[in-house]
Amino acid sequence: MYQKINDEIDKKIQTIIEGDYEISILGTLGQEGYPFLSKIQPMYDNNKIYILISDLSEHTQNIISNKKVSFYFSMKEIKNTKLNNPRLTLNGEISKLELNKNNSKYINLLKKYQRIEKGSKMWGMFSDFNFYLFTPYRALFIEGFGKAYQKIYPTGF
Repeated sequence: MYQKINDEIDKKIQTIIEGDYEISILGTLGQEGYPFLSKIQPMYDNNKIYILISDLSEHTQNIISNKKVSFYFSMKEIKNTKLNNPRLTLNGEISKLELNKNNSKYINLLKKYQRIEKGSKMWGMFSDFNFYLFTPYRALFIEGFGKAYQKIYPTGF
């Protein structure tokens, strides 16, 4: 079903996680049992993936009920057959970092996050915004038709 991951494919997966993608989506399980999708901006830093989200948002309320989430990364569509373009799905668990806005770790994360999302300088200091840490369990990389690769992370990255 899945092809064996080699160093080249592993590097492609890592490059995507580090930010080489067009769009990223967070998948959570909604309160009524339906999947819920939200556009997000993950940040890869020191072998960890963070997102900065509002505690008031629907996806965050879903996370409170179920920490199992998916991240979907879509690459730029360069092939005419749209479903033949590369994409990556990560499955794992996410947890809120309980950090005070004046905490040096929060301040450092926010400075790094501002490099990828300039507006976060303002809204990242709102009381309802917090960093969440994603721990991957599984990666599914689809490079194109007949090119599907699965990677299991036994303890995250």
